[in-house]
Amino acid sequence: MSEAPWLLPVLEQLRARRARLPHALLIESRQDWGADRVANALALELMGLAAGKVASEVAHPDLRWLAPEGGVIKIDAVRRAIDFLLQTPQLAGRKIAVIQDADKMNLNAANALLKTLEEPPAESFLALTTGNAGRLLATIRSRCQRVAIRPAPNDALLAWLVAEGVAEDAAGYLAVEYGGAPFAVLAAAQSEQPPLWPELAAAARAPAAARAFAQSRRDADLGDLVGRWLRIVCWLLRRIPQGIPRESTAAALRFADDLATTRRMALLNTALSRPMQLQRLALLWVQLWPLFAPAGPPRL
Repeated sequence: MSEAPWLLPVLEQLRARRARLPHALLIESRQDWGADRVANALALELMGLAAGKVASEVAHPDLRWLAPEGGVIKIDAVRRAIDFLLQTPQLAGRKIAVIQDADKMNLNAANALLKTLEEPPAESFLALTTGNAGRLLATIRSRCQRVAIRPAPNDALLAWLVAEGVAEDAAGYLAVEYGGAPFAVLAAAQSEQPPLWPELAAAARAPAAARAFAQSRRDADLGDLVGRWLRIVCWLLRRIPQGIPRESTAAALRFADDLATTRRMALLNTALSRPMQLQRLALLWVQLWPLFAPAGPPRL
Protein backbone atom coordinates (compact mmCIF):
# COMPACT_ATOMS: atom_id res chain seq x y z
CA MET A 1 0.00 0.00 0.00
CA SER A 2 1.39 3.38 -0.99
CA GLU A 3 1.31 6.07 1.67
CA ALA A 4 -1.76 8.24 1.39
CA PRO A 5 -0.78 11.65 -0.03
CA TRP A 6 -2.67 13.61 2.64
CA LEU A 7 -0.50 11.98 5.32
CA LEU A 8 2.84 12.86 3.72
CA PRO A 9 3.04 16.50 4.97
CA VAL A 10 2.42 15.36 8.57
CA LEU A 11 4.98 12.56 8.34
CA GLU A 12 7.58 14.90 6.84
CA GLN A 13 6.93 17.44 9.58
CA LEU A 14 7.43 14.84 12.33
CA ARG A 15 10.55 13.42 10.71
CA ALA A 16 12.07 16.88 10.51
CA ARG A 17 11.46 17.33 14.25
CA ARG A 18 12.47 13.84 15.29
CA ALA A 19 15.41 15.00 17.43
CA ARG A 20 13.26 17.46 19.39
CA LEU A 21 9.83 15.91 19.59
CA PRO A 22 7.72 16.94 22.59
CA HIS A 23 6.98 14.43 25.33
CA ALA A 24 3.40 13.92 24.13
CA LEU A 25 1.73 14.24 20.75
CA LEU A 26 -1.98 14.17 20.02
CA ILE A 27 -2.44 13.04 16.42
CA GLU A 28 -5.90 14.04 15.24
CA SER A 29 -7.85 13.09 12.16
CA ARG A 30 -11.39 12.32 11.20
CA GLN A 31 -12.25 8.70 11.91
CA ASP A 32 -10.32 6.36 9.56
CA TRP A 33 -8.35 9.19 7.96
CA GLY A 34 -4.95 7.95 9.11
CA ALA A 35 -4.05 9.11 12.62
CA ASP A 36 -3.13 5.54 13.56
CA ARG A 37 -0.98 5.18 10.43
CA VAL A 38 0.99 8.29 11.34
CA ALA A 39 1.52 6.97 14.88
CA ASN A 40 2.58 3.62 13.44
CA ALA A 41 5.17 5.21 11.15
CA LEU A 42 6.47 7.42 13.96
CA ALA A 43 6.81 4.51 16.40
CA LEU A 44 8.74 2.45 13.86
CA GLU A 45 11.12 5.30 13.11
CA LEU A 46 11.79 6.08 16.78
CA MET A 47 12.54 2.40 17.42
CA GLY A 48 14.75 2.13 14.33
CA LEU A 49 12.50 -0.49 12.77
CA ALA A 50 11.82 -1.02 9.09
CA ALA A 51 8.91 0.87 7.58
CA GLY A 52 5.86 -1.16 6.66
CA LYS A 53 5.63 -3.17 9.86
CA VAL A 54 2.57 -3.06 12.10
CA ALA A 55 3.84 -1.46 15.30
CA SER A 56 1.09 -2.98 17.44
CA GLU A 57 2.36 -6.45 16.47
CA VAL A 58 6.08 -5.78 16.96
CA ALA A 59 7.80 -7.31 19.97
CA HIS A 60 10.17 -4.54 21.04
CA PRO A 61 11.17 -3.82 24.67
CA ASP A 62 10.84 -0.04 24.23
CA LEU A 63 7.50 0.01 22.38
CA ARG A 64 3.95 -0.46 23.61
CA TRP A 65 0.71 -0.07 21.66
CA LEU A 66 -2.50 0.33 23.63
CA ALA A 67 -5.88 -0.05 21.88
CA PRO A 68 -9.46 -0.15 23.18
CA GLU A 69 -10.85 -3.48 24.34
CA GLY A 70 -14.59 -3.82 23.99
CA GLY A 71 -14.77 -0.23 22.81
CA VAL A 72 -13.13 1.28 25.91
CA ILE A 73 -9.68 1.87 27.42
CA LYS A 74 -9.71 1.19 31.15
CA ILE A 75 -7.48 2.41 33.94
CA ASP A 76 -5.55 -0.86 34.35
CA ALA A 77 -4.35 -0.74 30.76
CA VAL A 78 -3.25 2.89 31.13
CA ARG A 79 -1.45 2.09 34.39
CA ARG A 80 0.48 -0.69 32.64
CA ALA A 81 1.50 1.77 29.92
CA ILE A 82 2.62 4.28 32.56
CA ASP A 83 4.67 1.64 34.40
CA PHE A 84 6.29 0.77 31.08
CA LEU A 85 7.26 4.41 30.47
CA LEU A 86 8.88 4.63 33.89
CA GLN A 87 11.35 1.88 33.03
CA THR A 88 14.81 2.52 31.54
CA PRO A 89 15.01 2.15 27.74
CA GLN A 90 16.77 -1.06 26.68
CA LEU A 91 17.55 -0.73 22.96
CA ALA A 92 16.27 2.45 21.36
CA GLY A 93 17.44 5.03 23.89
CA ARG A 94 13.84 6.13 24.25
CA LYS A 95 10.54 4.52 25.11
CA ILE A 96 7.30 5.12 23.22
CA ALA A 97 3.74 4.23 24.13
CA VAL A 98 0.98 4.72 21.57
CA ILE A 99 -2.60 5.03 22.80
CA GLN A 100 -4.90 4.35 19.88
CA ASP A 101 -8.34 6.00 19.96
CA ALA A 102 -7.42 7.83 23.13
CA ASP A 103 -10.88 9.42 23.24
CA LYS A 104 -12.19 6.00 24.31
CA MET A 105 -10.43 6.16 27.68
CA ASN A 106 -12.91 6.15 30.52
CA LEU A 107 -12.66 8.93 33.08
CA ASN A 108 -10.46 7.00 35.50
CA ALA A 109 -8.05 6.04 32.73
CA ALA A 110 -7.91 9.61 31.45
CA ASN A 111 -7.17 10.97 34.93
CA ALA A 112 -4.39 8.41 35.41
CA LEU A 113 -2.81 9.46 32.12
CA LEU A 114 -3.12 13.12 33.05
CA LYS A 115 -0.77 12.65 36.00
CA THR A 116 1.89 11.24 33.69
CA LEU A 117 1.46 14.14 31.27
CA GLU A 118 1.96 16.58 34.14
CA GLU A 119 5.18 14.85 35.28
CA PRO A 120 6.57 13.00 32.25
CA PRO A 121 9.25 10.35 32.85
CA ALA A 122 12.64 11.02 31.30
CA GLU A 123 13.39 9.43 27.93
CA SER A 124 9.75 8.59 27.35
CA PHE A 125 7.35 9.56 24.61
CA LEU A 126 3.57 9.31 24.25
CA ALA A 127 1.58 9.39 21.03
CA LEU A 128 -2.19 9.59 21.33
CA THR A 129 -4.42 9.14 18.30
CA THR A 130 -8.03 10.21 18.02
CA GLY A 131 -10.82 10.60 15.53
CA ASN A 132 -12.86 12.60 18.05
CA ALA A 133 -10.64 14.99 19.98
CA GLY A 134 -13.64 16.72 21.55
CA ARG A 135 -14.25 13.65 23.71
CA LEU A 136 -10.84 13.95 25.36
CA LEU A 137 -10.41 15.89 28.59
CA ALA A 138 -9.43 19.47 27.84
CA THR A 139 -6.55 19.09 30.31
CA ILE A 140 -5.16 16.19 28.28
CA ARG A 141 -5.46 18.11 25.03
CA SER A 142 -3.68 21.10 26.54
CA ARG A 143 -0.71 18.98 27.66
CA CYS A 144 -0.10 17.44 24.25
CA GLN A 145 1.24 19.05 21.12
CA ARG A 146 -1.52 18.58 18.59
CA VAL A 147 -0.90 17.38 15.04
CA ALA A 148 -3.89 17.63 12.71
CA ILE A 149 -4.37 15.57 9.56
CA ARG A 150 -6.25 17.46 6.88
CA PRO A 151 -8.77 15.47 4.79
CA ALA A 152 -8.06 15.21 1.09
CA PRO A 153 -10.35 16.71 -1.57
CA ASN A 154 -12.84 14.24 -3.02
CA ASP A 155 -11.02 13.87 -6.35
CA ALA A 156 -7.70 13.13 -4.63
CA LEU A 157 -9.39 10.66 -2.28
CA LEU A 158 -11.04 8.76 -5.14
CA ALA A 159 -7.84 8.77 -7.19
CA TRP A 160 -5.93 7.22 -4.28
CA LEU A 161 -8.59 4.54 -3.74
CA VAL A 162 -8.52 3.61 -7.43
CA ALA A 163 -4.70 3.50 -7.33
CA GLU A 164 -5.01 1.09 -4.39
CA GLY A 165 -7.09 -1.25 -6.52
CA VAL A 166 -10.65 -0.23 -5.62
CA ALA A 167 -12.97 -0.23 -8.65
CA GLU A 168 -13.98 3.32 -9.51
CA ASP A 169 -17.75 2.73 -9.22
CA ALA A 170 -17.36 0.88 -5.93
CA ALA A 171 -15.08 3.61 -4.57
CA GLY A 172 -17.70 6.27 -5.30
CA TYR A 173 -20.50 4.34 -3.62
CA LEU A 174 -18.50 3.11 -0.63
CA ALA A 175 -17.09 6.59 0.02
CA VAL A 176 -20.64 7.82 0.66
CA GLU A 177 -21.52 4.76 2.78
CA TYR A 178 -18.46 5.25 4.99
CA GLY A 179 -18.66 9.02 5.27
CA GLY A 180 -15.65 9.56 3.01
CA ALA A 181 -13.31 7.72 5.42
CA PRO A 182 -10.63 6.38 3.05
CA PHE A 183 -9.20 3.59 5.17
CA ALA A 184 -12.68 2.30 6.02
CA VAL A 185 -13.51 2.28 2.30
CA LEU A 186 -10.26 0.49 1.48
CA ALA A 187 -10.84 -2.14 4.18
CA ALA A 188 -14.37 -2.76 2.91
CA ALA A 189 -13.15 -3.14 -0.68
CA GLN A 190 -10.29 -5.44 0.30
CA SER A 191 -12.72 -7.68 2.17
CA GLU A 192 -14.80 -7.79 -1.05
CA GLN A 193 -17.75 -6.05 0.55
CA PRO A 194 -20.08 -4.83 -2.20
CA PRO A 195 -21.67 -1.38 -2.07
CA LEU A 196 -25.04 -1.30 -0.33
CA TRP A 197 -26.73 1.05 -2.80
CA PRO A 198 -27.53 -1.48 -5.58
CA GLU A 199 -29.23 -3.71 -2.99
CA LEU A 200 -31.24 -0.81 -1.60
CA ALA A 201 -32.31 0.29 -5.08
CA ALA A 202 -33.51 -3.26 -5.82
CA ALA A 203 -35.25 -3.56 -2.44
CA ALA A 204 -37.24 -0.37 -3.10
CA ARG A 205 -39.13 -1.84 -6.08
CA ALA A 206 -41.87 -3.52 -4.06
CA PRO A 207 -42.65 -4.86 -0.58
CA ALA A 208 -41.71 -8.37 -1.70
CA ALA A 209 -38.27 -7.13 -2.78
CA ALA A 210 -37.87 -5.32 0.54
CA ARG A 211 -38.65 -8.51 2.45
CA ALA A 212 -36.19 -10.44 0.30
CA PHE A 213 -33.48 -7.87 1.07
CA ALA A 214 -34.20 -8.08 4.79
CA GLN A 215 -34.03 -11.87 4.64
CA SER A 216 -30.74 -11.86 2.73
CA ARG A 217 -29.19 -9.52 5.31
CA ARG A 218 -30.64 -11.09 8.46
CA ASP A 219 -27.20 -12.20 9.66
CA ALA A 220 -25.43 -8.92 8.85
CA ASP A 221 -23.99 -6.57 11.47
CA LEU A 222 -27.09 -4.39 11.90
CA GLY A 223 -25.20 -1.47 13.40
CA ASP A 224 -22.79 -1.30 10.46
CA LEU A 225 -25.50 -1.92 7.85
CA VAL A 226 -27.87 0.73 9.20
CA GLY A 227 -24.99 3.17 9.67
CA ARG A 228 -24.11 2.87 5.98
CA TRP A 229 -27.78 3.18 5.04
CA LEU A 230 -28.09 6.32 7.17
CA ARG A 231 -25.15 7.98 5.38
CA ILE A 232 -26.78 7.19 2.04
CA VAL A 233 -30.07 8.72 3.21
CA CYS A 234 -28.29 11.84 4.46
CA TRP A 235 -26.65 12.19 1.04
CA LEU A 236 -30.06 11.84 -0.64
CA LEU A 237 -31.75 14.30 1.74
CA ARG A 238 -29.34 17.03 0.71
CA ARG A 239 -30.43 16.51 -2.90
CA ILE A 240 -34.22 16.40 -2.59
CA PRO A 241 -35.60 18.77 -5.24
CA GLN A 242 -37.13 22.10 -4.33
CA GLY A 243 -40.89 22.25 -4.00
CA ILE A 244 -41.38 18.84 -2.35
CA PRO A 245 -44.39 18.92 0.02
CA ARG A 246 -43.42 19.55 3.62
CA GLU A 247 -45.04 16.33 4.83
CA SER A 248 -42.91 14.29 2.43
CA THR A 249 -39.72 15.96 3.58
CA ALA A 250 -40.77 15.43 7.20
CA ALA A 251 -41.32 11.72 6.51
CA ALA A 252 -37.84 11.44 5.02
CA LEU A 253 -36.31 13.16 8.05
CA ARG A 254 -38.21 10.83 10.38
CA PHE A 255 -36.82 7.86 8.47
CA ALA A 256 -33.27 9.16 8.88
CA ASP A 257 -33.92 9.58 12.60
CA ASP A 258 -35.36 6.05 12.71
CA LEU A 259 -32.19 4.68 11.12
CA ALA A 260 -30.04 6.54 13.66
CA THR A 261 -32.14 5.24 16.56
CA THR A 262 -32.01 1.67 15.26
CA ARG A 263 -28.25 1.89 14.90
CA ARG A 264 -27.89 3.05 18.51
CA MET A 265 -30.14 0.22 19.67
CA ALA A 266 -28.16 -2.31 17.67
CA LEU A 267 -24.91 -1.13 19.22
CA LEU A 268 -26.26 -1.20 22.76
CA ASN A 269 -28.91 -3.91 22.90
CA THR A 270 -27.85 -7.42 21.92
CA ALA A 271 -31.42 -8.69 22.49
CA LEU A 272 -32.77 -6.49 19.68
CA SER A 273 -34.74 -8.41 17.03
CA ARG A 274 -32.48 -7.53 14.14
CA PRO A 275 -34.41 -9.32 11.35
CA MET A 276 -37.66 -7.66 12.42
CA GLN A 277 -36.06 -4.19 12.58
CA LEU A 278 -34.44 -4.64 9.19
CA GLN A 279 -37.68 -5.73 7.55
CA ARG A 280 -39.54 -2.79 9.10
CA LEU A 281 -36.97 -0.31 7.76
CA ALA A 282 -36.97 -1.94 4.32
CA LEU A 283 -40.75 -1.62 4.02
CA LEU A 284 -40.57 2.06 5.03
CA TRP A 285 -37.85 2.50 2.40
CA VAL A 286 -40.26 1.29 -0.31
CA GLN A 287 -42.75 3.99 0.69
CA LEU A 288 -40.11 6.73 0.57
CA TRP A 289 -38.42 5.60 -2.63
CA PRO A 290 -40.36 7.98 -4.93
CA LEU A 291 -38.96 10.86 -2.89
CA PHE A 292 -35.35 9.63 -2.86
CA ALA A 293 -35.03 8.12 -6.34
CA PRO A 294 -34.81 11.43 -8.30
CA ALA A 295 -31.56 12.31 -6.48
CA GLY A 296 -29.81 9.50 -8.35
CA PRO A 297 -27.15 7.07 -7.15
CA PRO A 298 -25.21 8.36 -4.12
CA ARG A 299 -21.58 8.71 -5.19
CA LEU A 300 -18.82 10.86 -3.83
